[in-house]
Amino acid sequence: MAPEAALAGLLTAAGMDARYLPGDLDRRAGLWRDRMAGQRALLVLDNAADSDQVTPLLPGGERCLVLVTSRRHLGDLPGTVVPVLLDALPPDQAREMFLRLAPRAAAQPEAVAELARLAGCLPLAISLLARVYARHPSWTLADLTAETRASLLTLAAENDSIAAAFEVSYRYLAPARQQFFRRLGLQPGITIDPYAAAALAGVPLDEAAGLLDARHGEGLLTEPGYRRYAMHDLIRRYARDLAAADPAADRDQALERLLDYYQHTAATAEVLLARQPRTGPAAATRIAPPATVPGLPDGIRALSWARTERANLLACLDHVTRAGQHARVVALTAATAALLRQDGPWPAAVIRHGAAVQAAQQLGDRLGHADALSNLAVVRRLTGDYPGAAEAQDAALGVYRSLGNRLGQANALNELGGVRRYTGDYPGAAKALEAALGLARDLGSRGGEAEVLNELGTLHRIRGDLDQAETGHRQALDVAREIDSSWGEACALAGLGRCALAAGRTAEAQEGLRQAREIFQKIGAAEAASVAAELDALTGMGPAA
Repeated sequence: MAPEAALAGLLTAAGMDARYLPGDLDRRAGLWRDRMAGQRALLVLDNAADSDQVTPLLPGGERCLVLVTSRRHLGDLPGTVVPVLLDALPPDQAREMFLRLAPRAAAQPEAVAELARLAGCLPLAISLLARVYARHPSWTLADLTAETRASLLTLAAENDSIAAAFEVSYRYLAPARQQFFRRLGLQPGITIDPYAAAALAGVPLDEAAGLLDARHGEGLLTEPGYRRYAMHDLIRRYARDLAAADPAADRDQALERLLDYYQHTAATAEVLLARQPRTGPAAATRIAPPATVPGLPDGIRALSWARTERANLLACLDHVTRAGQHARVVALTAATAALLRQDGPWPAAVIRHGAAVQAAQQLGDRLGHADALSNLAVVRRLTGDYPGAAEAQDAALGVYRSLGNRLGQANALNELGGVRRYTGDYPGAAKALEAALGLARDLGSRGGEAEVLNELGTLHRIRGDLDQAETGHRQALDVAREIDSSWGEACALAGLGRCALAAGRTAEAQEGLRQAREIFQKIGAAEAASVAAELDALTGMGPAA
């Protein structure tokens, strides 16, 4: 409604003869304020379009209260404004709302809870479902649940439906903004930031950020974190349904841009997080780089980005797995290997790396196959499946040898050494680690050298040769500091602390473990917890400070 028309209704309701209404907006607004001066009134302005529509209708008197509802954030209203943001209901309140509107459902609380869940605890949807249930007295809650699963967005109590309610917000967007909203429905994950949105929509970063903020202001998106946006489940379904009407080629191109973005950025992060040097070109180099990507200058920022995007990365991986995009499966799984190794859950990581092994075989990608086998072996070891880890790592080693990939051989031999140590095969572990060390040094792989030296130090300590153990860890420490490897440095310090403890030098052990713990905590490494526990046991003073 135009504000002139709204003022005409208000003035006539306040007793003014419509024949004498002024023709322009300013005179009507002034007359309205004069009429309401000194009055005590509550004015409800429902479903306001924007601040410009509302401002002329404000009476201005101190005894007048105005309640404005809107699908958009109204940030330019004058005077004292108290915003009340409405979100989805908590599950218990959602169930209570349904039962108030449909009391005959009280005997089946579990079915009511399921309906509330299907409605996303959205009051609009709960109200509509309760009215549908009331309109069909022969329906059971099971019938309503089946209808809801099949067609919640278009289900109607009479004329209104959830889709129709969303349509009110969507209809008044400009065509380009409508398209942006539809593109958001294609996102496999739950949340999105401006970088991913820019890739998905094919627009510059600043434009994507503005479009996201505008959709948030209109109530079509929520903002669970700084510059991070999400859709309610029902709005996502609505956007996805709208997007289905777009040309398939346009949808596919948008989704490919998004997958390229995630693959490129995840591979960039993985380079900074991986504990072993890569055996071949990173997945990021196999695709055209996105126009804009976040800066990841170090491992700390890379880990923060990867953890923030974890759900989206795995959702994209699930999407390409279902779609049979084998090259994407191999590349995205490899790009998340360091994150899966560090944060787990490792049983789920075993499944994902197993799928990458099969995808690489389907492609005939032998290097990708070997890398996937090696990653699979790592997470099998972390689950305690040492025979399975040895089997996969031996297979990876065989492929690396057939390819002549010496770096891959060094990585696989280092991991085999660790597996054999865990199973008590100390001679076999030493043989594998010495071979890995020779390859790493021949190749000039300083990061690989530091890791093998630390592994050798641990093996020598367990076998009781403390001098050899300390020598290995000190050499690893020198290399790690030379190449600025925080993880390698922390591992070496922890190893030296354990050697000192075994030799009875308690104070030296405490200092080494303390320094290692601080570095592990700084870089967000999982080893921080175990080293902290060792310090607690060593000091006998409760949690380490």
